[in-house]
Amino acid sequence: MLSVLVIALSASCLALATRPSGPKCQQVTIPVIISATTQNIDLKAPKNQSELTGLITRFTSLSSNVTADVLKGETNLTASYKIWSLLCLPSNVSTKPVTTVEFAIHGINFDHSYWNFGGDGSQYNYVDAATRAGHAIFLYDRLGLQGVGQSSKPDGIKEVQTATQIEVAAMLIRYLKSGKSGYKFTKFIGIGHSYGSIQLVGIASKFGNLLDATILTGFSPFQGGIGTSLAAFGLTIASQQNRARFGALSNSYLATQSIYNDQAAFFAFPFFDFDVLKFASATKGSATLGEFLTLSAQAALNYTNPIFVVTGDKDFIFCGGDCFQLFPGAPVNVVEASKVLFPSVQKFNVSIPANTGHAINVHFGAENVYASIQGWIASNV
Repeated sequence: MLSVLVIALSASCLALATRPSGPKCQQVTIPVIISATTQNIDLKAPKNQSELTGLITRFTSLSSNVTADVLKGETNLTASYKIWSLLCLPSNVSTKPVTTVEFAIHGINFDHSYWNFGGDGSQYNYVDAATRAGHAIFLYDRLGLQGVGQSSKPDGIKEVQTATQIEVAAMLIRYLKSGKSGYKFTKFIGIGHSYGSIQLVGIASKFGNLLDATILTGFSPFQGGIGTSLAAFGLTIASQQNRARFGALSNSYLATQSIYNDQAAFFAFPFFDFDVLKFASATKGSATLGEFLTLSAQAALNYTNPIFVVTGDKDFIFCGGDCFQLFPGAPVNVVEASKVLFPSVQKFNVSIPANTGHAINVHFGAENVYASIQGWIASNV
């Protein structure tokens, strides 16, 4: 059953910010109605941190069977949500029409600001790179995220799952394609980071060529580092980790424990500014048990458009710290092995930037990565 998009924009939910030399950005809260096939998770929110820690220990153990124990088949979910978004366009949009829009999905532990980190003029600001290339870029806070934009925060086990996030993202892409944003784009490029990349794979798997090109960052099909990474997160009930930031969330919402847990999973020492780590940790987002229990990426058999995979050489989560290691049973490295998910794609490229951890955009080499991404778009889309 296809999801239905409800677009009801009003003057109260639209704010336009114009800067003389930077991108023009507008905030919009977009109501969506989705229909998703989710997992029936037989699990209640943990009563306390000790119970959560026990669950994470079981989930990350070598003989883990937690998913088999708690995933009890599929169920249908129909629900309505409000998604906060930010559409940024080049400063000269009034004199030069923009035809290409990048659709950006952030990963776990970040919100939309992963894509404009540091603000105007920052070396870490990908929005600046996209708009300088003449593209619009659409950012949003994913469903359930405790962030600046305040998207809906439904049940973190039954509703906020990967299948739900994929449906929400697909509806937002259709919103851009409908012209309801006020702009008539003709090329639609998906760019994701980490869990955002997993969602883009899911979109390609379910909806085929909904996007004209897909860029997966902080991603590979290698699962050997996932358990270690989840343990490194030090997952904590979010409302206990930071009451001021997460106090209103239920116990199905989680957060990494400390700044050093954030460093271990997302940053490769010493190739980052410690002040950047501090800011990223202080502004981090939440994630849900439902998301962690439904992390998966299925092959996109009917997707044929270009793919670019960009993963740092020291990515701890998706490469176990070494992205040049061979994928088990294959003669290619773990990043190149992403091709197995896209058997019908002819234009498939990878990049493994040096001295870079999982959160590519907050490392010293971010600007070089942005240049390579924009160069790839110019040559392949």
